[in-house]
This record gives sequence, C-alpha cells and structure tokens, in this order.
Amino acid sequence: MLGLLLVFILVNTLKGESLFESDREFYAVFGNSSGLESSNAVQVNGVKIGQVLSVGLHPTKPDSVLVKFSVQNDEIQIPKGSSVWLISSDILGTKALDLRINSEPSTNLAYYEHGDTIFGKTEMGLQEQINEEILPLKKKTEDLIQSVEGIIVSVNSFWDTTAAYQIDEGLYEVRDAIGTFGELANSLSILISKETEMVDKILTDVHEITDNLASKSEQVSTTLDNIQAITDTIADSNIKGAITEMENTLSEFSDVMEKVNNGEGTLGALLHTDSLHNEIVRTVQSLQSLAEDLEANPNKYVHFSLLGRKNRKVNGVQLTPEEEKKLKDEMEKW
Repeated sequence: MLGLLLVFILVNTLKGESLFESDREFYAVFGNSSGLESSNAVQVNGVKIGQVLSVGLHPTKPDSVLVKFSVQNDEIQIPKGSSVWLISSDILGTKALDLRINSEPSTNLAYYEHGDTIFGKTEMGLQEQINEEILPLKKKTEDLIQSVEGIIVSVNSFWDTTAAYQIDEGLYEVRDAIGTFGELANSLSILISKETEMVDKILTDVHEITDNLASKSEQVSTTLDNIQAITDTIADSNIKGAITEMENTLSEFSDVMEKVNNGEGTLGALLHTDSLHNEIVRTVQSLQSLAEDLEANPNKYVHFSLLGRKNRKVNGVQLTPEEEKKLKDEMEKW
C-alpha cells in the first residue's frame, strides 16, 4: 500500500501537479495545438508558474482547440486584457504557454477568476518563420534565374548574322562620327588662331584699364573719403529735426491756406470779396474822368499870368519853376 502511494506521489510530481495545494485553472482557445501536450509548462517571462492540464477539441467549436492549464502561484493575479501565447520554448520546438500580463494602467482593474477563459494567440513557429524568410528569397531567386535566361537568349540572338551586320554598320557610323569630330576640331583651331589677335587686344585693353585704375587709386581713395565724410555729415546732421520742422511748417501753411479758403483774414477777404476790385475800378474811373476834364479845361487847373513873372498856382497851390516847367511840358504833349 505504501508502495502504491509513493508511485502515485512520484507520478504526480513528474507531471508537475501539486498534491497539497489547490491550483487555479483557466482555459484558452487556439486554432491549432501545434504539438502542445499535457504537462507542458505555463510561464511568465520565462519563469514556470503552472502547466498544461489537457488539450482537446472545443466542445462547441470543432475547428478550435480548447486548452486547460493551471497556475500554481496564488500571488500572481491575471488582470483583464492579458493573453496566453502558444510558443516554442526552445530551439527543438518544445511547446509551452506564455502568459503575457496586461500592464496598462486602468481605473477599473478586474482580474480573471478560477475557470475563466483567457484570450489565446499562436506565435509563429520556427518553421513558419523560416518559411516566411525563405519563400520571398526563393521567389526572388526564381525571378533572377528567369532574368538570366532572358539575357542568355538575348546574347545568343545578338550574335547571329543580322546582329553582326548591325555591329559593322554601327562601327562605320562611329568612324564617320570620329572623322566629323576631327574636322570640327580643325575648324575650331583655325578660328582660334584668327581670333588670337583680337583676344590679345582685348587683354591689352583690360591691362591698360587696370593700370589706369591703379594709377588713380589715390584719387579714388580721396573720392571715397569725401563720400564717407559726406555720409558722416549727413548721419551727424539733425535730419530728423529738419524734417520735423518742415512738417510743422507745412502744417502751419496748410492751416493758413485753409483759413484763406474759408475767407478768414485780410488775404482771405481779398480773395473772397469784391470790395478791393470795386475800389480799384472806381479809382481808375476817377483818374480817367480827371484826365479827360484836365484835357478839356486846362485853365480850370492851371492859371498863366501874362504880366510879369508871377508864380503860377494850380487849384490855389503855389508851384515852383521846375513844377511849372514839367506841367507845361505835359500840356504840350496833350
């Protein structure tokens, strides 16, 4: 009896089952078992925390595989959003379940309970990874072989009689092109020889210009110094103040013109009223009347004395001899 008990304990120990602890059990669904078997490890970050208990077809989904596994460590809580991956744990392809804990922060954090089903995914196996890498390389190799075959066919067809004739024709054209290029080079050489004298003259003129500039360097420097002095004077002068004063003057002139246009002041009154014009007209008319009356009645204004030399009077005003002479000359003109 004791022997059977020891055998039972040994078998369960080899299977990884706990005899004295109640492990939590969970489920996962996969599309294919990929060789997963009971007692395969369940791990987190490479550390074994449980084992696979059973692998079989899903009772309601025959195209899926239902895997039952246990987690022995009660301290590991599996939050919602975690997943179980079916992976190869070594290079030999030994399958295992990799529990990937959801580490995203959440305000309403919930955990899987005993008997819950955790979302399952299948990691690409070594053979699948090799196929994924090899198949594109194989396709590229096949395309390269086809391209090489096409090149070989093209080269074979190139060296037939027609191709040889085309090569000869191409060589003749190349020879003609080389001859034309030689003639062009000769023509260019002749042209350069003819234009050498003109080029020399141009270079001589340029040399003379540079010598002239060199000889005038002192004058150029003086001119530049004068320009610098002018610019310094302008920079030091109160241009801003002058501009401001000019702006004020223009503003005042604008105000004066506005007053003139509005008829304010003497000038505005002269421009906007006819009094000055009327006075001038009346004055001219009075002078004209006076001249006409003086011409018609000179004795009214000038009195001559025939007896002796007496001073003459005009309108009761005593005249000097010089004034009498001027008046007489004016009368003779009339």
